[in-house]
This record gives sequence, C-alpha cells and structure tokens, in this order.
Amino acid sequence: MEAEVVRVGGGVVGDLILLLQNVNLQVDKADRWRWALESTHTFSVRSVYKYLTHQPPSVSSVDASSLWHKDVPLKVVLFGWRLLRDRLPSKDNLFWRGVIDQASRQCVSGCGSLKTSNHLFLHCNLF
Repeated sequence: MEAEVVRVGGGVVGDLILLLQNVNLQVDKADRWRWALESTHTFSVRSVYKYLTHQPPSVSSVDASSLWHKDVPLKVVLFGWRLLRDRLPSKDNLFWRGVIDQASRQCVSGCGSLKTSNHLFLHCNLF
C-alpha cells in the first residue's frame, strides 16, 4: 500500500514533497554524512574556504579577504551580548542563582545599591 502524498500548492513544503517523492529508504544500510565538496566525502574547513573564495562574484557575495577578519574581537562581542541580556556574574545574578547570600548583594562602593549589571556599568559613581 502506497502512502498518499498531500498536495500543497507551491512554496517550501511543495518543493520538499517533490524532492522526497522518489527517495527510497534502505533499512539494511547505516546512515552516514557525506560532504560533497571533498572526494573523500569528509568535511574540511579547507573545502569550505575554497568553495567560498572561488565562487563567481555576485551582488550578495562576501569578499574573501574579509572572511577571517573581524572588526570587533569575539570576547568583546560576547561581553556585550552577556551585558545586554543581564548574564554577567554580577552580585545580583549570583544571588538569584543561589551562589551568594542576601547580605552580599550590595555594591562594594558603599553607595547602598544592589550590584546589578545596570548599576555597575551605568549608575555607580565609583565604577
């Protein structure tokens, strides 16, 4: 008994159904990944780099000389991401995670505020 294919007009789902229509599953063979850019079918960064740098120029292509150069160091990007999402190990965050007690949440400058990331980077006169 053959499974009935649901007809979907156009779009991604329709394209996927067309791609999978003639696929035959082979239960007697093990699944494995194949990397089409290498003759050995194993992934390598070199094959990706060659593929990206040897593409004909197009409007949306990335300049090959800028592939490995960042304007901002990764540690600065990660710090900014953690700061914006309040994921820095501030005393307030450490309290909420159960690492320190209530009495240790105060700012070390003696201003009387809780030491949150917002206070530390924006409002504390000492820091």
